[in-house]
Amino acid sequence: MKPTQRSPREVGAAAERRAMWSLRLRGWRIVARNWIGGGGELDIVASRWRTLLVVEVRQRADSGAAFLSVDRAKLDRTIAAANALIRLHQLQRYRLRVDVIGFDARGRIAQKRDILRDGMPGA
Repeated sequence: MKPTQRSPREVGAAAERRAMWSLRLRGWRIVARNWIGGGGELDIVASRWRTLLVVEVRQRADSGAAFLSVDRAKLDRTIAAANALIRLHQLQRYRLRVDVIGFDARGRIAQKRDILRDGMPGA
């Protein structure tokens, strides 16, 4: 790896920080980051009103590829982890929403909202 290149972990962490910043600007309160449980990991968990938002953050060459990288297996792990978080912290009164925030190579942000309702991006 060249000295100026960032590791995939650093790139992912930077994308998550930018995604959190974007969510905060839209009124979301970040309640967890990289939460592990229930057989999966949740990149970002946020809340606003009575909605619990779980966000999968992806960075790829283009935002379309970022969305397509969330396959059925990843979505199943994300849902299992979200359900574990809800049970652990007794958050059943919240409506669960799962979004994907994607960044392209230029750092432009795109968001697919409520993929449980509207359909999985990678399907």
